[in-house]
Amino acid sequence: MSIKDGRRARLLCALTVSMILGTRVYGFPYHAPVSVAVKQQNIPILLYHHVRVLPANASWALRRWTLSPKKFEAQMNWVAAQGFHTISMEDLIDHLKHGGLLPPKPMVLSFDDGLKEHYSVVFPILKKYKFVATFFIITDSVGHSAFMNWGQILQMSADGMDIQVHTSTHPDLSVLSHEEAYQEIVGSKRALEKHLNKPVRILAYPYGYYNEDVIAIAKAAGLEGAATVSGVNDGYLFRADRSYTLERYAIEGNENLEYLAHAKGFGPK
Repeated sequence: MSIKDGRRARLLCALTVSMILGTRVYGFPYHAPVSVAVKQQNIPILLYHHVRVLPANASWALRRWTLSPKKFEAQMNWVAAQGFHTISMEDLIDHLKHGGLLPPKPMVLSFDDGLKEHYSVVFPILKKYKFVATFFIITDSVGHSAFMNWGQILQMSADGMDIQVHTSTHPDLSVLSHEEAYQEIVGSKRALEKHLNKPVRILAYPYGYYNEDVIAIAKAAGLEGAATVSGVNDGYLFRADRSYTLERYAIEGNENLEYLAHAKGFGPK
């Protein structure tokens, strides 16, 4: 039995037990699960970067992409209060490509780069709300001063967080040669699999940029999906297979998540 088949079998078994005993699965009451593919745009994917307190002299770019811990927790409280059930990018790909089951009102929380505050600030808040999230790691940066080390990444993985590919050095893949893009993607994938001792399946394009060659490399590398950013490479979004152009909403420091949810159609009616 493959890893994916085993994972699906365990979830089906848990759901069956839940129906018989009236217990909970993944921390939410049993509801009839979604068993057919739904449109990706109906499953919001949020993208976060920095979550920390900034100094008064922080740059405009850093302020743009940083939420305070207080604001981030308030957003997670809103997510919980609205009845969303967090899933990983791996869950989403398993659903879209293999018919995997999802809970009601699924939402993906994703975090780019592998920053050290993802372990020290974000991880405890996620555990408090019993949320799962996906962390896309720049593998050559692991252990550097602003980034998590392998021990921290492994601990998050062991506690149920989803760890996936964000290239080796975070370049714009769309302007690299085929060989350079291949090394960035495959090198990062191999590094993660070596340390995690399990397959990784999903790529987040740095800056959201990609092209047909980058998609082809991701497929050839054995990656089953890839994520971009809302508003980037829109022309490529209109494809029969959307699993390599999964659209994420980048949350900025001054973002009002409730307003964004209403604007994008996934907020309360």
